[in-house]
Amino acid sequence: MSHWTVAKLRIRNPNLELLKQALQVIAQELGVGQVVENYEVIGWHAKKLCRFAIPMQLPYGNGYGVYIDSNGEVKVVVDDHGAPLSASEFANKLNQYYTALAIARVAPQLGFTIQSIQQLQQGVLIDLVR
Repeated sequence: MSHWTVAKLRIRNPNLELLKQALQVIAQELGVGQVVENYEVIGWHAKKLCRFAIPMQLPYGNGYGVYIDSNGEVKVVVDDHGAPLSASEFANKLNQYYTALAIARVAPQLGFTIQSIQQLQQGVLIDLVR
């Protein structure tokens, strides 16, 4: 059975460049080579024009979409029935990768050097030294 889902992230008023980079990491994990902009994500009896999307053939849809609502909240939409990642799994990955990229960007400005970045099963580990 088809299931159109909207998942809210913990990101507000995002840096669009970082958001797109985080989506590119997920796209690579899913074996998709691209992140597109201004794409209409379609599911069973639902659709949403999204700022960014990972287009891919899903059983009941055409990909994962990300949009920013009028309050600045980032949301994921997908018809996730039979999809490789549920909407909540996708949202969790996007939260992790966006946060890791944001930390990596500001760490040098705060006097830290990035020793290493590791992707673990539970998330992303960033080792910073001063």
